[in-house]
Amino acid sequence: MSPAHQAAQAYIDAVNTTDLDRLADLFADDATVLHPMGTFNGTQEIREFYAASVLAHAPKIVASEWVNDGDHCMFELEASVGDRTSHAIDHLRVDVDGKIVRMAIAYR
Repeated sequence: MSPAHQAAQAYIDAVNTTDLDRLADLFADDATVLHPMGTFNGTQEIREFYAASVLAHAPKIVASEWVNDGDHCMFELEASVGDRTSHAIDHLRVDVDGKIVRMAIAYR
């Protein structure tokens, strides 16, 4: 499993367990998250975004259609919150330490 795939799986596990500390630790200090709600730079902004807008809703994520290429990983995402389900394509890139440096989330 590539470092990016490992980071993506850890990301999914952290979101599914609503573990904000574990989630924030996956990102590099200068990471960027691109999301339809905005762009979040650095671990503090990313932490605040996930705490208020994602983990607060306790989504359950299932990922499929993995595409891995060394430091890049892209996967389809199905997130369920109660009786609502959303679908997205997530793409992340990791640095040499396996930390997420860029994540792009696009709903479909």
